[in-house]
Amino acid sequence: MKFQDIIVGGGASGVVTAIMLARKGRKTLVLEAQDRALKKLLASGNGRCNLSNSAVCPERYNAPSFVAPSLSAFGLEDVKDFFLSVGIELREEDGRWYPYSLSAGSVVNALLRAAEKAGVVTVCGAKADRITKDGLFCVSAAGKTYYAENVIFTAGSNATSGLDSLSLLSSFGHFSTEKFASVSYIPSDSVKGASGVRAKAALKLICGGTTVFSGEGELLFKDNALSGILAFEASSRYARMLREGKTCEGRIDFTPDRSEIQLKEFFEKCDLDCVDALCAYVHRALAVAIAKKAGVKGAAEDNADKLASVLKNYRVVFGGVCDIKNAQVVSGGLDLKDFDPHGLQSFKLKGLFAAGEALDVDGDCGGFNLHWAWASAHAVAVKIAEGRNV
Repeated sequence: MKFQDIIVGGGASGVVTAIMLARKGRKTLVLEAQDRALKKLLASGNGRCNLSNSAVCPERYNAPSFVAPSLSAFGLEDVKDFFLSVGIELREEDGRWYPYSLSAGSVVNALLRAAEKAGVVTVCGAKADRITKDGLFCVSAAGKTYYAENVIFTAGSNATSGLDSLSLLSSFGHFSTEKFASVSYIPSDSVKGASGVRAKAALKLICGGTTVFSGEGELLFKDNALSGILAFEASSRYARMLREGKTCEGRIDFTPDRSEIQLKEFFEKCDLDCVDALCAYVHRALAVAIAKKAGVKGAAEDNADKLASVLKNYRVVFGGVCDIKNAQVVSGGLDLKDFDPHGLQSFKLKGLFAAGEALDVDGDCGGFNLHWAWASAHAVAVKIAEGRNV
């Protein structure tokens, strides 16, 4: 039961860290609490597994200066090369990089196969319940005890099917920041009656008069939330604002390719009532909501200014965050001030590392979080293999 490196958490960063260490000839163990490793990865990217993004850069994360060294050392081309080494080719769609198969299952199978080939020992159904150090690290899990020179903590959050095990490091003086759901729907009841309706639109998040997010894409309306890819993209910035104790509101532009003047001219010439006229641009359920928000009835030509204004600038009030179990990522994690950004080793205890979701690092929706999983895994593996200050 003695290893050189024990990885606590068999998620994306954990398994890739193990592969990279084992390929360097190190005896490596992965302890996974669930019945199989990489379970959350199967659901990523709606089952298509968005592995990276062409726009990866420190500014797309909540802690730019902390992630910068890892991202610099392991960029998009490195991600492509690594996955090619495990038998996965990538393809690009609008800057997002997926496995060519567009199947998360193929990525999971390739990583598990590569881990086994490299000699990684993986034990599932082994939830770590205690970590101590007396010379070697001692990790207790499922009634067994394992020893190692280094422990890499990659057990992240309780988002989706995950478990929150960060308290295991409290005995070493490591604590988690408050956690908020990220890459998720955003609770709101500002568009009642349009549940299930989808629309191509633009969305802004405004905090204290400043736009903190602006994007275009598909919104899925629910009676109690905004969902769809555009809401998921906005949710990362929304969660970060909430962490700072700030409030945000949204502005939806249902016609980003039309100016307010163009819309006004259309409504002025339209011999229809307000709702029917709005149906030229949006689903009828949305038209009813927009007319109600504008406070108008009767002929569109008599209400052209208000219709055009609300269609371009529909105000949305948000209502907190969704349940973390419904989020893909959590904003929050182990406090970054206690870890070295160059190698991700603990400042408090040599030989203790953290990577991936375990750390208080979250990126935007669109492959940024998985890229951090790979880049942080690489940072740890390089640091351990070099043996400097470990």
